[in-house]
Amino acid sequence: MKNGWQTTQLGDLCDVLDYKRKPVTKRDRVAGEYPYYGATGVLDYVDGFLFDEPLVLVGEDGAKWESGENSAFAVAGRVWVNNHAHVLRPHRTKLLDNWLIYHLNHADLTEFVSGLTVPKLNQGSLREIPIPLPPLPEQQRIVGILDEAFEGIATAKANAEKNLKNARALFESHLQSIFAHRGDG
Repeated sequence: MKNGWQTTQLGDLCDVLDYKRKPVTKRDRVAGEYPYYGATGVLDYVDGFLFDEPLVLVGEDGAKWESGENSAFAVAGRVWVNNHAHVLRPHRTKLLDNWLIYHLNHADLTEFVSGLTVPKLNQGSLREIPIPLPPLPEQQRIVGILDEAFEGIATAKANAEKNLKNARALFESHLQSIFAHRGDG
């Protein structure tokens, strides 16, 4: 953290819209076009929505909160969110959505999680999570660098998977040709 950056609790930087969430059991869901989100992402598509704006979701229960677990993610447009994900609207004059997401996904949030049998990041603890708060231009600069880096990683991973698939196909082809042209011995 650089000098001059403040650290502020998440609850002071975001509106927590959990009171608008509404769970619907699988048997009571009516299929539709709108994503139905839970703690880790889209669970289904339903006929109806609760939110229609860019938001940040953070797993409340049924998620993992260690560094690198991606327990926070962005949603936009018409969506339904159940009661297993916290719904955040960052105060965008102070905090970028992606800055918050990168920070929450990088930080180890397990110290804010309670419950042994069913771990849960309750709303009170969520609000207390410290968020480093550089000026918005610095947040934009850092988010740009991270976006570019993760895009490069995704491209490299896709290329590696494609190369592995091609290598397997080449091996299988070569193996088939060996068995198709049997010789003596």
